[in-house]
Amino acid sequence: MDTSRPTSFAPTASTEVRRAEDGELCGYVVARPVGWTAVTAFGGHLGDHETSEDADRQVRNDGLGSLAERWMLVDALSGEEQIVCIQEVTPNRVRLALDYYSMPGVPTLDLGPDDLAGARWQLRRR
Repeated sequence: MDTSRPTSFAPTASTEVRRAEDGELCGYVVARPVGWTAVTAFGGHLGDHETSEDADRQVRNDGLGSLAERWMLVDALSGEEQIVCIQEVTPNRVRLALDYYSMPGVPTLDLGPDDLAGARWQLRRR
């Protein structure tokens, strides 16, 4: 898995993947010049695939579950890295707990699509 890719919210040339039973957004399948990429609901990289069906399957299998994993927040300006937990994803932001665990009192950071698409912040799957 390529964990060096910066992440952003819903890619522009993408197809939504939703659970059939409740319509929950699992992530997106993004067409690339060669192949397809599976991404989370906030655009985090899950994997690259030869077919859209394989990318769709990974989004369905891993998309929502990956939100419970630890991610690495990278400040590209300083080079600092910090383990974070995703607390909430909406169409306009991702809220991160700035620690290994999401507990009361842990500092949080809200990042929007512009933040993650810009040059400063990168969110990488561990």
